Amino acid sequence: MLLTRSERMLVFVLALITMSGPMSLTILFPALPVLEVEFGVSRAMVQVTTSLATLLIAPGVLIYGPLADRFGRRPPLLAALLMMGAGSVVCVFAPNIETLIAGRCMQGLGAAGCITLARVMLKDAFGQKRLPRMLAILTMAMMIGPMVAPALSGYMTDTLGWRSIFVFLTIFFILLIGLFWRIEETHGARPGGGRRAFRTLLTNPRFLRYSFATGMIVGAYYCFGAGAPHVIETMLGHSASTYGVWTMALSSFYFLGTMSSIWLGPQLGVNGSMMLGMTITTVTTFLLLALLYVFGASLTVLFIGMAPWAFGSGVFMPNSQAGSLTSAGRHAGTASAITAALQHAFGALGMQVVGSVLTDSPYPMVYCVLAFSVLTLGCVAIRAGSLRRAVRRAGA
Repeated sequence: MLLTRSERMLVFVLALITMSGPMSLTILFPALPVLEVEFGVSRAMVQVTTSLATLLIAPGVLIYGPLADRFGRRPPLLAALLMMGAGSVVCVFAPNIETLIAGRCMQGLGAAGCITLARVMLKDAFGQKRLPRMLAILTMAMMIGPMVAPALSGYMTDTLGWRSIFVFLTIFFILLIGLFWRIEETHGARPGGGRRAFRTLLTNPRFLRYSFATGMIVGAYYCFGAGAPHVIETMLGHSASTYGVWTMALSSFYFLGTMSSIWLGPQLGVNGSMMLGMTITTVTTFLLLALLYVFGASLTVLFIGMAPWAFGSGVFMPNSQAGSLTSAGRHAGTASAITAALQHAFGALGMQVVGSVLTDSPYPMVYCVLAFSVLTLGCVAIRAGSLRRAVRRAGA
């Protein structure tokens, strides 16, 4: 698949925008202990700089999506980038923890627009057939940010101080806004939208199946993400650095899955790729349970079970997101917002469920991952069954 020069530029800029949201939210993690000392506040207060910014994404996406359908994609996305940059400046000069939290909240609201609208512009530019392959590139970019940001910010905090993190982000967003300024509008302003768009999408079974499937696989991921540190560090006695390296190795399989979806998409289609991805994740979760029963918990057993799961979810995600966007018609901005909100809702549910049932055993975590995986597979299977019935009716 050959892209024109303008298409390559569009994908490159949108990939940077997609990466910027998760990168900005996770880049402060290594500096949190330093902030406790500098501002003389509790650990819980310092955690608010990250938790509140992340929390604001859910309502933020529900604002940006309808605005993008009503006024075009560029104005709200440009506003999101400006808010990210302005929030970084506020953090650079923050004299106290309250001001730092305010700047981080601005970044959280800006990140909501970046996460939501970049993939909508891809949908406008590339259409239904090419969209899954392009979304795979954005998914890989979204992964790179959280993987690289903590390592970079840890070095900057040790050598230049924590404020250098936000100096870097300020420069980054100035350059990114300059690049985005060269991108043309992909969807002109149109009347309508708002409540009508929400009503249309929330009564569209096809859209809801794709969106709920996308949300539930994120719930499965957060079940594992919330439980794995306890299992690996507390139960198995490994260090936090070992857990970090192990997680990065596991993430590489998700990365491979998204790369594979670029090739699999044209061969299997959106629904076929989704079914393949979820079949892999569900089967390998059962495999993990069997391995735990036979060999007990260890890093090796967890990796053998979860690496194929990560690969399968990497195949699944770009295609499920493409399905939700292409099934929304002219309400793609609102569709992206609803899907992103469901992802955060199911992610929060997954973390809460695992936190409530976790014991000195890995089984509750794996059972939660399995439950969300089976529910996701059910959504995909229902969709596939509906398609087969439609084909039979058309041929009758």
